[in-house]
Amino acid sequence: MAPQTPIIPPAALDGDGLPSWKPNPFSADPTFDMGFLKAAFDGDLRLVKRGGEGAGRGAEGRRLAEKLGAVRDGICIGLLHMAALGGSLPVCRYLVEDIRLDVDDVGPMGETPLTCAISRQNAYLVCYFLDHGADTEKLNSEGYTPLHFATNQGYVDIVELLLSKGANPDGLSHGGTALHVAANNGHDDIIVKVLLDHHADHKIALSGTDSTALVIATAACSLKCVKLLLEAGADVDGIGKDTPLIIAALAGSTDILKCLVLAGADANDIDSYGHTPIEIAARSGMREHVKILFPVTSRIPKVRDWSVDGIIGNVKSVPSSKKTMLASAKSKAHEAFKNGKHLIAARIYGEVHSCILLVLVYGLIDCLGQVERL
Repeated sequence: MAPQTPIIPPAALDGDGLPSWKPNPFSADPTFDMGFLKAAFDGDLRLVKRGGEGAGRGAEGRRLAEKLGAVRDGICIGLLHMAALGGSLPVCRYLVEDIRLDVDDVGPMGETPLTCAISRQNAYLVCYFLDHGADTEKLNSEGYTPLHFATNQGYVDIVELLLSKGANPDGLSHGGTALHVAANNGHDDIIVKVLLDHHADHKIALSGTDSTALVIATAACSLKCVKLLLEAGADVDGIGKDTPLIIAALAGSTDILKCLVLAGADANDIDSYGHTPIEIAARSGMREHVKILFPVTSRIPKVRDWSVDGIIGNVKSVPSSKKTMLASAKSKAHEAFKNGKHLIAARIYGEVHSCILLVLVYGLIDCLGQVERL
């Protein structure tokens, strides 16, 4: 799986994933505040109530909520976040229902109590916050929704819960949907199915690209995800020049290549450089792929010997403009990312058994929105 988005600042937690308990330097009574926060994390409702009485000092209603909402640690993590991280439903209930703290209180990285609960895989708290009005579409400072985060983490039950409570399956984050994230993770075919069952739109492409979920699943070499998307009605030929079949030829997945051919993929489509899938397969030296594509590919006039060996021999005899194509691939990936902060990258040309292999593949990289260094 791709690297995960930190749900709270790394400095807020120690090596064991527990709060680092750094006091707020701007607090009038940091010792009291830290004890209060620790009680919330530990789920000590009695101490939390005592802390509320002490911090409130006669305040009521909105004023009390403001006072307790201002209790923060040195990283600016609040009481409700701490209670969510600690997994205490009674403390969360007290803070939300009695004190009236904001259920969508925002932490230093845009994290809410809901996303803190998701990070702990606490379905009970996730359900509680959703039932009390937590915003399922609220973006953190990195631009990710709770659904994107849960999908990227592989939390199937929480993805189902978010969707059942009204989370938008097609919400965009950095130009991609949760379905793009799940397809890229490859092994998360269960989440792909859950999203499709909740009517996630498989026709949506990453912003600024032609990369649908099927293209991304193909690039990730996930046969299960590819099959699920095809069963859901995904266009086997995609929507752009770099079709799923072309991507399969680039990525070197025999099973996916067979699957797409059986699903009726057009083997005569050409990529951005004018190459058909069979030429790409031949260029990579993948004889088995050439054999699979041969019966469904129309004869190419420039290939004199129209046979499996003839196609492979013809491709090997043609000089490759490797440097030009490599520069183009890099430029395309960086430009798309720069313009839309898309979760895109390009796998560049490599050498496979002394043959040039075109591997320009669009892929959802990770929920940090970072492009692989090319």
